[in-house]
Amino acid sequence: MELSRVNLNLLPALYQLLRTRSVSQAARALHVTQPAMSRSLAQLRELLGDPLLVRVGNEMQLTPRGEALTGQLPPLLLQIESFLVPSQFDPSLFTGRFNIAITDYISEHILPPLVERLYRCAPGLQLHFHLWEPTMITELREGRLDLAACILDALYDDIHGREIGQDDYACLLRAGHPLLAKEALDLDDYTAADHISISGGGDKNRPLDSALAAQGRHRSIHITVPFFHSALAFCASSDCLLTLPTHMARNLRELHNLEQRPLPFEVPRVQYSLIWHQRQQHDAAHRYLRNHFYDVLKASPSPGQVITLAYNLHQHSGLGLKQSTP
Repeated sequence: MELSRVNLNLLPALYQLLRTRSVSQAARALHVTQPAMSRSLAQLRELLGDPLLVRVGNEMQLTPRGEALTGQLPPLLLQIESFLVPSQFDPSLFTGRFNIAITDYISEHILPPLVERLYRCAPGLQLHFHLWEPTMITELREGRLDLAACILDALYDDIHGREIGQDDYACLLRAGHPLLAKEALDLDDYTAADHISISGGGDKNRPLDSALAAQGRHRSIHITVPFFHSALAFCASSDCLLTLPTHMARNLRELHNLEQRPLPFEVPRVQYSLIWHQRQQHDAAHRYLRNHFYDVLKASPSPGQVITLAYNLHQHSGLGLKQSTP
C-alpha cells in the first residue's frame, strides 16, 4: 500500500466504527452526518481491502480483520498524537546530557546556584562544561555543543540567543602600586606598563588592542595565563596591570586586595550573550535549561546594562542572533 493513499483523517472514523460497531453512533461521536460516516466506511473498506463491519441479523459485527484492528489502533493513535503534538516536559523525569561552553569566571562565581537548582529539579540532567572559545560556533552548528554563555561580536544567521548584558573595561593594580600615587592613569602610564593577558574564555583582548592601535599605541604583554584567578594572583604580586570587564574587576578585586582604575582611553562596550543553534530552538529540555541558565546569569552580579528582553540581532543594527523567546 502506498502511504500517499492513506488519509489520516480516516483513522478517528475507523476507531469509532470499531468501538461502536455502528455507523450512526460513530457519526454522533465525531459530530458528522451519517452519510459522511458511511462514505468514510466505504473508503476504509477500499483502503484496507476488508469490509470491517458486516450485518448479522439485526446487528453489525466485526470481521476478523476488524477485531485485530480493535487492539492495534488505540496505541497507534497515541503514537501519532505524541508525534504530532509536543508532550509536556517534566524535568524530574528527563534524562540527558548537555554540553555547555562558559568562561571560568561564570563557572566559579555564577554557576553553583544553577547547578544546585537543576540537581534538585532535574536530577537526570547531565551538564558538561567547557571553556568557551570563539571557534566553538562550529561546535554549536555540528551538535557537539548545546549552549554557550560568551562574548559575541559576529553575525550568525543560524544562531539564536538572548543578550545577558553589556559592560566596559577597568584596570586593576596591586595595592601600593607606584601608579596609584597619581590621581588618574594616563595613556602614557598605561602603555608604558607591563600587562597581564587572559587567553581563555573568549576574546577579551582584541577590543582593547584595537582601540589602542587606533591611537598608534600598543600594550606590552608580560604574562599570559588562561584563567582569571591566575591573572589576579600575578597582578597582586607584581607591577603588571590587568584589564578586565568592569563587573568582573569590581567583583574580584577585593579577593586579592587590588585597586581599580578607569581606562585612560575609550573601548567599545563588550556584549555578553547566551547562544544556541537554531535546531534546538523548540526543544523542550533545551528551553528548560537555557531559561534557568538565563535567570541565574541575569540575577548574578553582572554587567551594568542588563537587557532582559529577547531580541533578534540579525534584524538589529548590532549583532546577528535570531530572535528567541523564553
